[in-house]
Amino acid sequence: MTFSNSAKLNKLLAAQQHGFSLAQDFYKDIDVYHTEINQIFLKHWLYAGHVSQIPNTGDYITFEFDTESVIIVRTAQGEVKAHMNVCRHRGSRICLEKSGSQKALTCPYHAWSYDLDGELISARNMPDDFVPSDNGLHKVNITLIGGLVFVCLSKDPPSIDSLQKELEQIVDIFGINSMKLAEQKSYRIPANWKLAVENYQECYHCANSHQEFAKIHAMAKPPKLFQKAKTDYCEANQNDPKFAELNHYFDLAEQGQEGFQYDRNPLIRGAQSGSLSGKPVAPLLGSLQNYDGGASELMVGPLSYFLIYDDHMIGYRFLPISVDECICVVSWFVNGSAVQGEDYQLDELTWLWNVTTLADKKIIMNNQKGVNSRFYQPGRLSEMETFQQSFLDWYLKALVK
Repeated sequence: MTFSNSAKLNKLLAAQQHGFSLAQDFYKDIDVYHTEINQIFLKHWLYAGHVSQIPNTGDYITFEFDTESVIIVRTAQGEVKAHMNVCRHRGSRICLEKSGSQKALTCPYHAWSYDLDGELISARNMPDDFVPSDNGLHKVNITLIGGLVFVCLSKDPPSIDSLQKELEQIVDIFGINSMKLAEQKSYRIPANWKLAVENYQECYHCANSHQEFAKIHAMAKPPKLFQKAKTDYCEANQNDPKFAELNHYFDLAEQGQEGFQYDRNPLIRGAQSGSLSGKPVAPLLGSLQNYDGGASELMVGPLSYFLIYDDHMIGYRFLPISVDECICVVSWFVNGSAVQGEDYQLDELTWLWNVTTLADKKIIMNNQKGVNSRFYQPGRLSEMETFQQSFLDWYLKALVK
């Protein structure tokens, strides 16, 4: 369902002022929500998991948003494939758990069974004219960026050729191929998904709301102080390939290509990682030989975000459950050779971004409560919300593309 050409949406778009937050209906209207699903979530590459989660034949994970569920599975040939979690008989979900391992994908309702490539291999008591080969699972586009698994439900997904080429060195430096998932936490938030995304994209609130984060990250400082810290940091490390600046995000993406961005930012002087003490909490990633006091930000598409310290990586994704509820999934990655309990402790590894996300959940919930008020009206954005503004500009155009 979409109303991208309706008078209702056109009126909303025409009334939206640049430099202001969105009008209330963008956060509450069910028709706007359905349009977002069609125009954004079904058209772009979405981060779904990591290959370390499915190391063996038959291992699977499910990836879900709104009403959709995707099975990501390791096949007998060692490939990673994705299928819609919808039985071709009468539509039942096939994999009911978030992860597991199966020799075949068998529907629990009427026992239709599919091989790991999604082909139907068993369906009892069907008519003579039934053609099994016409009833395989719906295939989903899937790609790997390093070991990161992305899916796209569109029949014509944006190309990732430019992204793969420009990020090749970054993937190698940090060993994204050889990382492993150490921990994953889900945070259900009773708010529209855009409020969660907007909150993540600005640090105007960081110094006030995230004292733990502000003790580690220089970006929590006022713009002039942060820019000076970044300039000094980059000049000191100008020959390091980690300091590439790749900006093809939002409307800067080439036509037909998926947008992405990579940048490196300083931590507070003396900090080496995102932890309670600012000290390392895991072995160095990839081919890194030392800590340089910085962290990289990688964004793939409009909805998948990664923060890469020298010793671990954080993955963030925000997915809609309904118009007024979303889920934030945070993933922690370490060097694939690291051993839990010896090389890293989960409580130390996850501390900063668990406490930060819990604080953000409360912030976003209260933001939604205020947006629901009869007295809400769009407010002027600050100089520290320029990236949020870029997202809003892109979002408004995406609704009608």
